[in-house]
Amino acid sequence: MKGSIMAACGASLLFVGCAVEQPEIGQQVVIERVPESRPGWVTTVPADRGNTLYFVGMKTHASSLENGNTDARQAAIQKIVEYLGGTGKVDYTKARVEAGVTDEGQAGNYVEDGYRFLAESVAKGAREEESYYERVKERHVDGWHHFYNYYVLIGIRSDELTRAAGEAFEQQAAQARARNDQRAEAFANELKRQVTGTPAPTGR
Repeated sequence: MKGSIMAACGASLLFVGCAVEQPEIGQQVVIERVPESRPGWVTTVPADRGNTLYFVGMKTHASSLENGNTDARQAAIQKIVEYLGGTGKVDYTKARVEAGVTDEGQAGNYVEDGYRFLAESVAKGAREEESYYERVKERHVDGWHHFYNYYVLIGIRSDELTRAAGEAFEQQAAQARARNDQRAEAFANELKRQVTGTPAPTGR
């Protein structure tokens, strides 16, 4: 009788064990948040305050906190650069026409240079206001994998943004002048004129 009871109990435990739901492939679980509560700016970018503009950058599935911060910051800088284009302050097509650049490949190189100079210059003037990250585990076939979702709130003053953009295109013009590329120089000078409102040079 005692053996029958033990066997029945064992069967019950086995049944309960089998009934435990197994994690699905791709299932994610947040195991750490810093700070403990997700800030509102992660999903809703703060409104401009005074002379300061705000942008949010994010990086998901980062392998480390350092990589997460770097990539999230770069994403925010890209949004700032895109903002300048969206407001009409940086119009590459107009600059191309004004500079008389007709070659598509050449124009692409000038735009790429301008974008690079602009991103580098803006990064110097932008400041990290806040950051937030989540440490997450995700179920894979071979077990749990860990990664970070990283978010940064970047602020930059509108006057600093204008200054940074002006300096970026001034550097681009100087580089073009050094290699005696007059059209590239004219292109960069037109971009500088757009963001600063200063007249473009008429000669050297």
